[in-house]
Amino acid sequence: MSASYVSEELLFMWLLLIAAVVASFFILQYNLTLITPSAAALCLGIVAGTGASIAGMTSTLRFSPTAFFYGLLPPIVFAAGFTLKKKDFFKNAPAIAVFAVGGTLVSTLVFGLLTYLLVVIHVVQHSALGPAPLTECMLYGALISATDPVATLSIFSTADVPPLLYNLVFGESVLNDAVAIVLFQTLQKSAGAPLRWAALPLLGANFAFIGIGSMLVGVLVALPCAFVLRRFQVAADGARRGSVELSGSVYEIALVILSAYMAYLVAEVCGLSGIVALFFTGICHAHYSYYNVTPDAQVTLRRFFEFAAFLSETFVFAYLGLQVPLLSRTAIDWGLMLTGIPLCLLARAANIFPLSAALNARRRIPLPRNLQLMLWSAGLRGAVAFGLVLQLRPTPGPDQPPQEGLPAIEAATLVIVVISTLVFGTATGPLLRHLSLEGIDDDGVAAMGYVQLHGGGVSPAAALQAVREMREGQEGGPTDTWAPSYLCSADSDSALTARAAAPSYHPPTLQPSDSPATLP
Repeated sequence: MSASYVSEELLFMWLLLIAAVVASFFILQYNLTLITPSAAALCLGIVAGTGASIAGMTSTLRFSPTAFFYGLLPPIVFAAGFTLKKKDFFKNAPAIAVFAVGGTLVSTLVFGLLTYLLVVIHVVQHSALGPAPLTECMLYGALISATDPVATLSIFSTADVPPLLYNLVFGESVLNDAVAIVLFQTLQKSAGAPLRWAALPLLGANFAFIGIGSMLVGVLVALPCAFVLRRFQVAADGARRGSVELSGSVYEIALVILSAYMAYLVAEVCGLSGIVALFFTGICHAHYSYYNVTPDAQVTLRRFFEFAAFLSETFVFAYLGLQVPLLSRTAIDWGLMLTGIPLCLLARAANIFPLSAALNARRRIPLPRNLQLMLWSAGLRGAVAFGLVLQLRPTPGPDQPPQEGLPAIEAATLVIVVISTLVFGTATGPLLRHLSLEGIDDDGVAAMGYVQLHGGGVSPAAALQAVREMREGQEGGPTDTWAPSYLCSADSDSALTARAAAPSYHPPTLQPSDSPATLP
């Protein structure tokens, strides 16, 4: 490949990224509601991909899973952990864990089994899924369960939405990708053997081992880094007392960034989940390392991760758009293509509504139905699903050599990602207004649940007054994790810790309530 050809490809991608950044800015500047920044980047990618296809520039524009998982996804995940509002996240931790872990498992089962049913009744061609369709269907269900509600969160960031809604969608999205990746990897490791019910305990144990081990890797990498940063401060203080000027900001920033990526690499080398490790490394760095660096380094770290996450997410959506014109029409299975979105909606409903009912059984005031509907519509699919599908390999038969990829599932996944981003992401604003979830706070959401609890026999004003009295009575009392979190007073800045990828994202100033005990 000639150097001039590489330069043409790089210049093409660079111009596309600049166009996507400019489009995102003007969408937010003029508060355009007909399209989201992520949808704009996706559309620009489709247009650019069409032009590249006509010009014959397609060989190096194919989506690279390696570039995505090792170059584009790490800044997004780390920034999500680093800018996480821990108080709000852990206050809603039970509900977030139920939706992220339980919801992903339910979605995988429902989507995978229904897809297999379509194979059995010949709506989907058997040849599109390889010689072991049940295994491939379950892997397809796992990867398509990875949600990426960047478009939804970008609308939430500019709209006046209840903090509870934002925190549930954001928290679920943070953990869901990690759970889906771990589940996909676990199923992929056992793909050579037929799926049996007796193997489920072993699969569950492997899933738990990967999840817990990845968390430990993230923590064990971040804590020594925080300790070293503390030593940096001591050394700098000693140098200043000795009349020697020593600015350690550059070294502090470098150490945080390098240790973050090291956690990702260590987890991957150990056969664990780099995404889970990186997320918890970000949380630990924000809890300890952030307070062990100079004020200049604190500002730089916040801005750097804001920049890196925004640019990565913008590029990812433009990159996905490029893939649409490159689809091979011979790889399309119309059964998979046409049933993808309905099955996604059905699988999302099968986890949101039953799990909400289970949560409501333990809550003094239930999650109202309109909030559940918004959670259901927020389950968009994104680049993680497409990155995983490119790693999917059909299970070879007894006398068959290994095959490369499943083009029919790749095409169906890309269509699901594009439609969910363009249609459901753009519909977020109108749906918020239709469900009366814009312009209210958590007390307003609780009042809706209070009215629902009493069968509509209470006026909204009386319900709001009752909720406020309950919240005031709860303040100062013992913390009840299973009490409705929206009966607790919310911090003024608790609403908008955006997914690091959201173009409108502004990292919050860490508050004293999140301040840790400094490492010695």
